[in-house]
Order: sequence, then C-alpha cells, then structure tokens
Amino acid sequence: MSSHLNHAVIGCGRVAPNHLDAFTAVPDTSVTWACDRDLAAARALAAGTGIRVTTDLAEVLADPEVTSVSVVVDHAQHAEIASAALRAGKHVLVEKPLAMTVAEGADLVALAERSDRVLSTVSQHRYDPVVLAVREWLAAGLLGDLVSGSVTLQCGRTEDYYRDSYWRGTWRGEGGSALVNQGYHALDVVDWLCGGLSVVGAATGTTALREVMETEDTLAAVLRGTSGTLVTYSVTVATAVPWRTRITLIGTAGTVVFDLDHPGTLHFVEGGPDLLARAEELRGRVIEEPPAGIGYYGVSHRLQVADFCAAVRHRRPMLADAAAGLGTLRLLRELYEVSGSHVAV
Repeated sequence: MSSHLNHAVIGCGRVAPNHLDAFTAVPDTSVTWACDRDLAAARALAAGTGIRVTTDLAEVLADPEVTSVSVVVDHAQHAEIASAALRAGKHVLVEKPLAMTVAEGADLVALAERSDRVLSTVSQHRYDPVVLAVREWLAAGLLGDLVSGSVTLQCGRTEDYYRDSYWRGTWRGEGGSALVNQGYHALDVVDWLCGGLSVVGAATGTTALREVMETEDTLAAVLRGTSGTLVTYSVTVATAVPWRTRITLIGTAGTVVFDLDHPGTLHFVEGGPDLLARAEELRGRVIEEPPAGIGYYGVSHRLQVADFCAAVRHRRPMLADAAAGLGTLRLLRELYEVSGSHVAV
C-alpha cells in the first residue's frame, strides 16, 4: 500500500487554515478536499491550491483515495461526522471537544478501536515545547510533589462573535461557551500535567454578554488531583484582552509559571540547580515561527498533525490519543454539572 496520505478538511472556518497548513507540512501528505456547508468558505480555503471543493460530505467520504479527515465544524456535529468518517474507513482528527456528551465520545472511541482507525482530538498545546518541558520536569521530580496550581485565561469575544454565528453561545450548538470553547486547552493541559483532576466546586456566570448568548461567559472552579494537588481554574470571554493565559504549578521542590500563548513562554521558575539549568536551556531555544491562521492558535497543530500522520502510517500511539480527548470531555462535563449549568443536547 502506498505510504502517501490524502487528507480532507471538513469545515472551513476559523481554525481550518491551521489544519491545511499542518497537513501540507507533513512529507508525502496532501490535502485533497475542502468541504463546507458554505461553498464560498471551502473555495476560500482552497484558493490557489488545486484542492477540490464540495458541500457534500458523502462525496468526500466515498472517495477511496482519502485516508483521513479533519472535523472542523460546530460542536454539535462532531460526533455524527466523526462516526460517519470512521465507518467509511477514514482516520479522524476532530477539533475539540471530541463530542457533546461523554456517551457520544465513548461510542466514538469504541468505534475507532473496532475499526482499527486512528482517532484524535485536537490538543495541540500538549505538544508545545514549554508544556512538554514542564511535563519532563515533573516526571523527573524536579518540582517535588505538586501541592497547588492556578490557571487563568482571558479571551475577549465581542457581541458580534455570537450574533454572527448560528451555533456559538448556545447549549444545543456549542454545549457551553467559555469553558468548552476558549478554556478547553488550558484545562486539558493542566489535567494532563497533574495526572488527572476532579471537580471540588464550580460556578458559571453570564454578565457582559448575556444579551447575545444563553451559555456562560465566565467560569471559576476548584479542582483536585489524584495525589491531592489543589488547582484553581478560571476562564472568561467578557474581557478586553484578546488572549492571555497563565499557568502556575507549585511543588515542594520548585515552582513554574508559563503560558499557552504564541509563542509559549516560561515566565518564572524557582527550585534546585537542575531545574534552573533546564529552564535556562529551554529559554535559549529558537522562537516559534508565525503560525497559519489566527495568531494565538500557535504552531503546535503542526506537531500534533505530524504525530497523527505517524500514527496512521505506523499504528503507533499518539501523545494526544482518543482516550485523552474523552478524558478531557469527562472533566469539562463534570465542571458544567457541578456548576449547575444546563446542557441541552
């Protein structure tokens, strides 16, 4: 069988350029289809590339030359389209979240296993050099035992962002807002670094944007790790700041402060000489190049897509596999449940 991979991008909105860029960067891999309910959006993504465009998902999935697909549509369609692609024999990379409900997500993971297809949820920040370095330091014991953490995200969204969308800011289309959309990656990364989190308490609010959304524009929570680590987490889209994250992890032997911005930055480190030496080496690395698409998405889509393509070719496990996407989905749904938010699916 040829090792060449043909990929299709299904959904041609805000993050689609990152998928096009990332798959184009992988050797012996081509993007051959752009599919969107809006033909103009598909044409805009494919402009000047020779990529075929369509509004018909069935046409893409029926193409025997298509190896894999990106599912880059509204949240409510993730499970249905990913399931159809898996049943058509395609490998699937789906933007977060994996599905709207844990049951749907679990069904997708089981289907991928039965079909022997690769399924992955986009968790590109797990591939950020700063995040990978912090994970190595934790594994080496350079921070000691984790006792505390804090996560904050500001991501400004205007009223037009919700007014101009048929699905954002709705329980049925988005399944939440500030947490499941903008706050997903910060939650995913810290859950991963802490070895799993559960919810102690959570609350949501809709303040500045209540006229244009039925979901939350702000969420705050307290989380606990399996070893007792306590983490505070907050996210808001009711801010004038376009994008700003800060993650602090405090251990008995060291403390680190970093972000998921572009480029990811290590802001503070304190601890033993080995930790300080590794931090200095990290700071000396080359700055990331400008990403495709929206700037704060970064360039780590390329790293996850390279991992995805290697998993397809060699059937090796991914850093962000299907189980990882299901785990983060469980955690964010627990946050909504504990906060008393209504999720209509």
